[in-house]
Amino acid sequence: MNRIPALALATLIAFAPLASFAGAPKPAACAPTVRNAWVRMTPMMPMGAGYFVLENRCKAAVTMSSASSPRFGDVSMHETREENGMSRMRPLARVDVAPGASVEFKPGGRHLMLMSPKGEIAAGSRMRVDLKLADGRTLPVDFDVRSATP
Repeated sequence: MNRIPALALATLIAFAPLASFAGAPKPAACAPTVRNAWVRMTPMMPMGAGYFVLENRCKAAVTMSSASSPRFGDVSMHETREENGMSRMRPLARVDVAPGASVEFKPGGRHLMLMSPKGEIAAGSRMRVDLKLADGRTLPVDFDVRSATP
């Protein structure tokens, strides 16, 4: 009868070091960073455009799949390209960023379309945009609101 408690004690002692690893927090996955985030609001229409640089200093590629903001009813990714002498805007389903690379969202190129603002969004203020990655993570980013190109 004393063998069962002794066996249980021996088992606990043998597996105790593993238990400390089981409860330890996992290191955070490498995440891309964002710099130079700003929004330009259009004076005539209720919409804006978001610009920033998405940097990937990680060892694996990352994909931005969408964006949202509590201040806008709709946020989508677009790219402006010149085709046959005409400037055309097309939606982007995703933006891939290779390891060690960066992707710039800038006037005349990739940008966020910010539609249906919820209330006034004044130049000089800041607003949050959540950049969503294909792996399910979200990057909350504070954007400066400007009235014109810097």
